[in-house]
Order: sequence, then structure tokens, then C-alpha cells
Amino acid sequence: MPQGKQSSGGGLINAYLLAYNVASFFGWFMILFTTVSCLINNNGDYTKVHSLVWPWLQVVQTTAIMEVIHSLVGFVRAPVTTTAMQVASRLFLVWGVNYMFPAIGTHVSFSTMMIAWSIAECVRYSYYATNLQGSVPGFLNWARYNLFYVLYPMGVGSELTMVYQSLPYAQAWNPLYFYFLIGTSLVYLPGFPVLFLHMVSQRRKYMKSIKEKKSQ
Repeated sequence: MPQGKQSSGGGLINAYLLAYNVASFFGWFMILFTTVSCLINNNGDYTKVHSLVWPWLQVVQTTAIMEVIHSLVGFVRAPVTTTAMQVASRLFLVWGVNYMFPAIGTHVSFSTMMIAWSIAECVRYSYYATNLQGSVPGFLNWARYNLFYVLYPMGVGSELTMVYQSLPYAQAWNPLYFYFLIGTSLVYLPGFPVLFLHMVSQRRKYMKSIKEKKSQ
């Protein structure tokens, strides 16, 4: 989810954004650490991940609503509509799928989704935090513009699998919600290639700017 460049509104805004990004990084790092530790300590048994990660996930992902507000009030230069859609899609997976049907949390796709989300978010929030301080380490730039090749398909595939796993429960609970989940999943079909190609385009621009700087 893009958060955009820092606002020119002053030191207080930048200090707040720095605190927000650091706190968000810590939250996602705990999700990543908990997920990986659980898998290692339980010899790859992914059925235990959900119960351990869920308390963190509820708070950290729901707090991302603040990013829509940041964009709306001009704290960051990110499109409100795009930011809102991306936050909403995550909240849909958390509250509309996993909260509604917690039994699906024992499926392996929950663990792969947590790994993809948490790595991507740790990179993103640490990038924004260091950018606010005026210097982004080279490895963060590399991670931001390269890891999506793996993390984005992994995340989307896990999300669709989560929705698929929830369908029998949704059908038993409410047929309308069952069709709602199917309709929402269909949005991924045209959306995935568009967003993926957009990120590829952003990477090309970044790599081009790097080459131009080296040639100067």
C-alpha cells in the first residue's frame, strides 16, 4: 500500500509519521517473527500460526486505516482512492474472511499470506521511516523494487486461497455472503495484472534513475 512522500507540513507532522511508521514496522515484524518461529518450533506445523498471530494482526492491519486519513488530510502525497482500496482489501481478508470464519486459519495459505504481507510491510514501513530521516539504505531500495516479484503473487495467491477455503462456511451461513465472496474474488482477475505491471513500471523508472545518477 503506497503511503507516498512525506508532507511538507512541518516537523510535528514528520515526527508523527516517523512514529507511525516505526510502530507499524514493529507490529509487522512481530507478525513475521511469530509466524516463522511457530513454523520452526513446530516442525512446519502451520495449523498453530493463526492463534498466535491473530491478536497482532487485528491491531496492526486495522490501524492501517490511518493511512487513508494521512492521504485525505495531506500528510502524505498518496492518492486517497488507491490507498483506501488497498486498505479495504486487506481489511476484507482480516475481518470479512478470517474473522468471520476462523476455522480457515489452520490452512497453510494463512501462514503464506502472513509471510508475504509482513515482509512487504516491514520493507515498506522501514523505507518510509528512513526516508523521513533523509537517507534510505541501499538494501531497502533494492528490497522495495525487487521483492514484489515474489511477494505480490504469493500474497494474492494466498488471499484467493483463503477466500476459497471460506466459501463452504459462507454458503452454510448466508448464501448472499457466499456470492459476495465470489464476486469480490473475481475483482482480483483484472486487478492483479494491472497492479503488478504498474509495480514493474515503477521499478524500471527507479532503475533508470539509478543508471542516470551513475553516469553523471
